[in-house]
This record gives sequence, structure tokens and C-alpha cells, in this order.
Amino acid sequence: MSKVKILCDYCGKEVLRYPSQVKKHNFCSKNCLSMFSSKTYNPNGYRYRSFEKNSKRFSEMNKELNPSRMTLATRMKLSVAKTKVDAIGYQKTFGVHTHRRVAEKMLGRKLRPGEVVHHIDRNKRNNSPENLMVFKSQAEHAAWHKAHDAETEVMA
Repeated sequence: MSKVKILCDYCGKEVLRYPSQVKKHNFCSKNCLSMFSSKTYNPNGYRYRSFEKNSKRFSEMNKELNPSRMTLATRMKLSVAKTKVDAIGYQKTFGVHTHRRVAEKMLGRKLRPGEVVHHIDRNKRNNSPENLMVFKSQAEHAAWHKAHDAETEVMA
């Protein structure tokens, strides 16, 4: 069996392949495959990736075929099932840290990128609004700790 000439889908370079190796998209190297699959380097070719097209279609189809599947009650049940009873980290509600959700409710808006939520009593599990402070940045949060941690050391 002889090889056939095909063109690389990214750079256009001529490549020899056996007929059984010819696919929908063919590349001369892994680098060309990577560039073709990159949204940055090839936004038009990136659209051909099946996962991007299908993810929306499958989500819509799932909602249509299973309208009662992901109700609030189901989400709550799954959330409780995934919660570790003796966990030492931050609690999550529907995949988002609970203290961040409470802070957003307090502020009446979504948290901006970089904003940090601080627990005043340093108890990660105490998510009451009175126990939370929102800082504009991690630097502001660190400065607050530097000032307040120094005060507590002096008092002790």
C-alpha cells in the first residue's frame, strides 16, 4: 500500500500518510495540532472542536429531556451528599464558597475579581454576615492582618 499526499490543516505543509491514517483533520506535527486546537492562535479552527459545539447542545437537550432532573431540591441533596462532615476547609454551596455567597448578599452585588472575604473571628465555619469583611485586594487584607496581628501581640 502506498502513501498519499495530504496537506497539514494548520500550516499547509505537504505530508505523506497511509490512507488508513488520513482523518478529518491532519497535521504535520504535534505543534501544528496544538496551534490548530488553540483558541488564541486559531479562533476559526477552534470552533470545529466537537466538545465546544456539543456541550451547549447536550445541555439544552438534557434540560428538554429531563426538565425535573436538576431542581433546587436535587441540587441541595447533591450538595449535602458531597459535604464532608469533619472537613476543616471552607464550606461550599453549589460549588461556591459559602462565605463569598453571604458577602455578595450583604453587598447586594457579585464580588469583583480580586476581592477577598475575611472571617473576623478567624473561624472558617462562621459565615454570619456580622463575622465577614470584604477587602478590595489581597494586599489590603494582608495590611489589615499586619496591623491587627501586631495589636493583639502587644496586648498579650
